[in-house]
Amino acid sequence: MMAGQHTHDPHPDRIVHGMDRQPLAFRSAQDADESSLAVAGEIDMSTAESFYEQARALIDSRTSMLVLDLGEVTFCDSLGVAALVRIYKHAIAAGCRLRLTNLRSHVAHILEISGLDQVFEVEPA
Repeated sequence: MMAGQHTHDPHPDRIVHGMDRQPLAFRSAQDADESSLAVAGEIDMSTAESFYEQARALIDSRTSMLVLDLGEVTFCDSLGVAALVRIYKHAIAAGCRLRLTNLRSHVAHILEISGLDQVFEVEPA
C-alpha cells in the first residue's frame, strides 16, 4: 500500500458496533456515614471517566466510607484500574475510606499483579 492510499472497509461499523458491548450501570445508596456504589458492565476507555465521576460525587457528599461493589464488572482494562487509583486518591484527600467488595476473579487478578491489592482495602469474597 502506497502512502496516501486508503483501503475501503465494506463494514466500517463493525469495530464499534460489531461487539456486544455492555454499558456501565451504577446503583448508589447512602446512609448516615457510608455510601455504596454498585457497578455493572465494562470499565474501559469509554466508561472509566463516568465511573470516576460517579464515585467522586459520593466522596464529595462527605461520606466517611465508600464501598465499591464490583461484583458485576465484566471487564476492566488499564483505564479502569487508573480510575480506581484516581478514586482512591480522591477518597484519601477527602478523608474517606474506600473499600472494594465482590471482586470477580479477573478484577482481583489485575489488582494482584499490579500490587494494588496491597493498597486498596478489599473485602474478602
